[in-house]
Amino acid sequence: MRIVFDIGGSILAPNNIDVEKIKAISNILKKIKDEGHEVAVVVGGGRTAREYIKAAKQFNADNSFCDAIGIEATRLNAMLIISALGEYAIKSIPKNFEEAELILKLNKIPVMGGTHPGHTTDAVSAMLAEYIKADLLVIATNVDGVYDKDPKKYKDAKKYNKLSFKELFEIALKASSEAGSSSVVDPLAAKIIERARIRTIIVKGEPENLLNAIIGKINGTVIE
Repeated sequence: MRIVFDIGGSILAPNNIDVEKIKAISNILKKIKDEGHEVAVVVGGGRTAREYIKAAKQFNADNSFCDAIGIEATRLNAMLIISALGEYAIKSIPKNFEEAELILKLNKIPVMGGTHPGHTTDAVSAMLAEYIKADLLVIATNVDGVYDKDPKKYKDAKKYNKLSFKELFEIALKASSEAGSSSVVDPLAAKIIERARIRTIIVKGEPENLLNAIIGKINGTVIE
């Protein structure tokens, strides 16, 4: 299979940089590649991005410039994954999907961050999956799937084990406009997943969950 992994920045650095977690995730990515799969990775900015953007706003930085700061933060996190992957990757971060596909054709793992202001790394991962015709998109985040509302705030939040492409988009759209509702995928990413009909699995960002998503032991939400 050709697989794109979307790894949230909060997974790599929830407070400080989690070196052991990065090692474990990278080892899983290596294992998946060694089993004959083609692997591509998109990494989020997480707390690093939020802290720098918050500081920049104190200097009245506009939203476009803050987006650029966020993109640089995602690339910092991508460099950590590249460092941990060693010879499985190359020491260059693709700035577009053409570069990512070229790295894939070199039998290496491309590791991307953000690309354009206004696009989250969820959207980037969906667009990359569409561009390279991936068989599967795995989104690793800080919750274990898609809920009808924020499970951290509401004990009665309902988790969805399976959703259609259209249902994911509707939930993401609702979450973007209503307080008290939560989706781990933004509307643009959900729309790309829907239009390209990319089979997607959303899991909590523990290393074993990345491997389990590939072998069918899914503890998350499947979109198909």
